[in-house]
Amino acid sequence: RPKRPEDDDSFKDEPWLITFDDFIAPEEANRLIELGGEEGYKRSTDVGVLKADGSYTDNVDSSRTSSNSWCLAKCMSDPVAQSVVNKIEHVTQIPQTNSESLQLLRYGEGQYYQTHHDLIDHQTNRPPGVRIITFYIYLNGNEDSGLEGGGTHFPRLNITVTPKRGRAAVWTSVLNDNPHKKDPRTEHAALPVTKGVKFGANAWIHQRDYITPNARGCA
Repeated sequence: RPKRPEDDDSFKDEPWLITFDDFIAPEEANRLIELGGEEGYKRSTDVGVLKADGSYTDNVDSSRTSSNSWCLAKCMSDPVAQSVVNKIEHVTQIPQTNSESLQLLRYGEGQYYQTHHDLIDHQTNRPPGVRIITFYIYLNGNEDSGLEGGGTHFPRLNITVTPKRGRAAVWTSVLNDNPHKKDPRTEHAALPVTKGVKFGANAWIHQRDYITPNARGCA
């Protein structure tokens, strides 16, 4: 968060929401779109109900109509994918092991994700802890691909980040003085795409190592 004048109290308790234009190059954005297609886009789901083994079902809900794929082992061996996660690690200064795999997203015309929060409450007592930061990268934009709509809207902050190829938006999901507690002010929505197709890449960063416990089924 940029430093504010000491006498300006209006910003002291605001959550972090930072954008970086040209965070990745157009060629990198195009390659991530290709990788999403290679992995195969499927209907996006939310966390469902708790199962007997401690895991949760996937829930298809009308509040989220996008499709997504995950950049797993084969995808992550691609030098572009590795370069992008290295950049995220460099900016956040948080190890890659704390991040979930890149989620590659596709929103067709009319698709959206209604207002929601990225923090998942039941992860509070899981080994990785909760999601503390969302790092979202727009892979195409309103000015370069015929895309209309599809902004990321934060209703409590009255801010909408518009899609632009290579732009990254970064925000926190927890409070500065209590990193276990959700900051409701960063609720957000993916606004409907009114024309074209929107592509994005998303990294959710946790308090602790996510990769190791996830491989053991206890994330």
